[in-house]
Amino acid sequence: MSILLQKIETMEQLEEMARLEAEIWGTSPIPTHQTVTAAKNGGIIIGAFVGGKMVGFVYSFPGYENGEVYLCSHMMGIAKPFRDRGIGYMLKMKQAQEAIQRGYRKIRWTYDPLESRNGYVNIAKLGAICSQYIENCYGEMDDAFNKHLPSDRFVVEWLLESRYLQERGRVFSELRWTPESVVLGWRQHHNDDLEPVWQKQDADHASFLFVAIPLQFQALKERNPSLALDWRYKTRAVFTRLFRDGWAVAHVIRREHEPVLYYVCVRRDQLPL
Repeated sequence: MSILLQKIETMEQLEEMARLEAEIWGTSPIPTHQTVTAAKNGGIIIGAFVGGKMVGFVYSFPGYENGEVYLCSHMMGIAKPFRDRGIGYMLKMKQAQEAIQRGYRKIRWTYDPLESRNGYVNIAKLGAICSQYIENCYGEMDDAFNKHLPSDRFVVEWLLESRYLQERGRVFSELRWTPESVVLGWRQHHNDDLEPVWQKQDADHASFLFVAIPLQFQALKERNPSLALDWRYKTRAVFTRLFRDGWAVAHVIRREHEPVLYYVCVRRDQLPL
């Protein structure tokens, strides 16, 4: 499969992106007058094409906070038949390349921390970090991915060309999973549903802390909405407390034969940022 990545700026391309967005989320897309304005005023919009047809996109525009300009990456979508083929990673790397050429040194975006696929790509593969949690960030959402749950989000930072990205391997070279360092664990029911379980740990003396999330959260949500809500509230409580106490999510791991992904938390002031 040959995948072409290119910036998209014309009305025709942006209308194709809007149709793909509606197909993916099952809701009204961002108006094209908004996306074309972003494209012409410092935004970066990239499409992924297979055989001339758009199968994915990433949409971003300039952001500003505390005297710093950054790129705000608001939305990325991949058509269902083309997921799990690395297109999301390719789009983000192309986005970073374009951002650096335009002078950006940071990209920020939000994502649902219970979506393990996004967590793996954003944190483990790209090297973004998170120390900010927003409860019900977008209010009630009715699209296929977000309905029936508070729209809690991680705010992640991707520090382009930073010392941290160069030294991540060293930071996690001594990473070892231990049950004593798990803040939120899991228990499997007889029907394979996963329940979040509080764990005791001594955060004062730990170098790394671990927080579990289900690998297949959307499937769990369809089968057992109340259990999905339990995961939302317990992970919210954990991350809100950890971030307040100076921890950051900076890595993820999987353990063989376990149906969860573990976020790895480290002291933010210990990272070479």
